[in-house]
Amino acid sequence: MNRLFILILILLYFPTSFYSQENTEDEEVSPFATTKKKVQLWKGDVTGVYKNRLWIKIRIYRNQKIAKYSNTELKSLFETKKDYPVYQKETNLPIGTFLLRETIWEEKNIHPKDKYFEVVLVGDYSPDANSKISAITTDSYIASYVEEDFYVEPGGYFKGRYTPPRKSVIHPKDRKEMVLVTRGLFLYGQGTDSGSDNFNPYYNDPKLGNLKEIPSFYIDKYEVTNGEYMYFLKQTNGKPPTNWLGGKFPVGEEDHPVINLTYREVEKYAIWVGKRIPSEWEWEKASRGPGVIEYTNRDETISYQIITTKYPFGDEFDSLLCNSRESKLGKTMSVYELSTEGSSPYGAIGMCGNAPEWTSSWYELYPGHHLKSFSFGKIYKVVRGGSFSENAKNSSSIARSYGGIPNLSEDRRAGFRLVMDYRD
Repeated sequence: MNRLFILILILLYFPTSFYSQENTEDEEVSPFATTKKKVQLWKGDVTGVYKNRLWIKIRIYRNQKIAKYSNTELKSLFETKKDYPVYQKETNLPIGTFLLRETIWEEKNIHPKDKYFEVVLVGDYSPDANSKISAITTDSYIASYVEEDFYVEPGGYFKGRYTPPRKSVIHPKDRKEMVLVTRGLFLYGQGTDSGSDNFNPYYNDPKLGNLKEIPSFYIDKYEVTNGEYMYFLKQTNGKPPTNWLGGKFPVGEEDHPVINLTYREVEKYAIWVGKRIPSEWEWEKASRGPGVIEYTNRDETISYQIITTKYPFGDEFDSLLCNSRESKLGKTMSVYELSTEGSSPYGAIGMCGNAPEWTSSWYELYPGHHLKSFSFGKIYKVVRGGSFSENAKNSSSIARSYGGIPNLSEDRRAGFRLVMDYRD
């Protein structure tokens, strides 16, 4: 009871000190609470004083902040702000304030190409109480300031500064359109037929350790055509494919994919144009998409959902979307006449049938697979995409073939499309 009585007396007689200490703790301010600082927008040297020092002419030099201002924008600077500090030139000390009432512009004095512009200001001058200078003279100048952030939280600084890569680009040398295949994990092959060379033992149990990490890259939207390859041969004085009778591709097939090339011929084209031959991982991802979606479980573990397809356009084969044996055309067709509905998830066209395509990968077993074959090893290169003469199964996104018999300089096995690395 006595303690309670003493506490009440303290509150009655010392209320101010009791609360001031509590408020002092609560009102502790971070040094970064104020993130603004004054920055000079422009500085105008006084070059003339007229009519009882109510009219002054100032010369403003174009600095980095106002260098690109138009005449209209320059004039608007004097419409929003009306009071300006006045400083002595020699000491840069403030001597008073100029209250603007009117601006008088002469168009010849604000030409955009001039280093400075001049303007007449009409208004009133109020000297500072502590200043010994009672009037504006040509030994003074007027300045305008704006507030800018001097500290920004890291998240705020980078917010909105990331520029996503373009979905498609035009290569500067061969003028071919290329589409972006974005970076990420990739699930390859299939997980049902263990007797096939495209069997992936980890297909049905995707984990970070058995998925492929594929960096972003651009891939040709269309296969390289006869006309484009002919231009390359003229530029390099190269020899045409042996199936070009008289050294020319068949009449009317300028936009058909070039076929019957050796791997070494494709290499030369890639070096000339400044691109490279895609790996089979890159080719397959460009054809069917990433294959998995990563998501976080409630217990914060990571899982992967399988979303692979057999063809660029889905799981169901459609002969109208793939120039394979089932389409019964019996030959290649113009890359620009292929249906856009048959394009891959990234926008690449013609990755099912039409012409087989070389990749840079050696024909080997997938990791963890134990199938045996004399052809495995660093002997042949993987060929992808099927062709007009192969069936739907062999034209799927997961089908693998190979070329290089008897060697990579003589086997005219396929056509091609190229890739280019995306550099962040």
